[in-house]
Amino acid sequence: MAQHPGDSQADQAATPTPLPATPKGRDTRARITAAAEALFDERGYANVRIADITARAGLTTGAFYRYFTDKHELTLELLRDLTVEVFEFIRIPLDAANLVASVTESTQKYFEFYERHRALFGVIVELSQTDPEIAEIWTSSRRAFYDRISGALSRASLSAHIRTDLDLGLAAEMLGSMTEFYAFQRFVLRDPSVAGRPLDEASKTLATIWLSGISAAGQHAHTP
Repeated sequence: MAQHPGDSQADQAATPTPLPATPKGRDTRARITAAAEALFDERGYANVRIADITARAGLTTGAFYRYFTDKHELTLELLRDLTVEVFEFIRIPLDAANLVASVTESTQKYFEFYERHRALFGVIVELSQTDPEIAEIWTSSRRAFYDRISGALSRASLSAHIRTDLDLGLAAEMLGSMTEFYAFQRFVLRDPSVAGRPLDEASKTLATIWLSGISAAGQHAHTP
């Protein structure tokens, strides 16, 4: 398969964490990570202790330390795994014959994923302000996210539909940031001013705004 802009960086940013070799080990690790994510959602990152995580998972603290050295290492792995999963939504191909429908579908799936993992998105935004390792994960994943968008827009199947007067890299940053910030407001901050609309309506509206801004038809309509 041909490489597209941002593919190498995206794959590098989203490297999966190696899993334990045995089914029991994988189950134990999954119980720990699921318990941690649930507690982060309920109490916030700072208010969760390792003892809380193991109690929720039904495990001993010794079991925790077989897989993680501390809460920070666990959090790093959770966030790395998060970026691996979120990239699956960026890989959904866009249908040039029905752009609104395909962008709406991928946007809604992204929002649904964001809502399920809102605690981790909140953690990565919060801790990236002070933790260099988490900041690097966040920066790399966002850069790769924007590069994926730019790469998709520049592919031959879509190029005829896209404005020729845009810097696609900058456009991708603007479009990606708009999507991320809406999701952050709705699912992490739970801002009632943006959370009242049905998710399918929000997804279609965002897709329509996206496409009206980059559409070649819109460019020609405004050409003197």
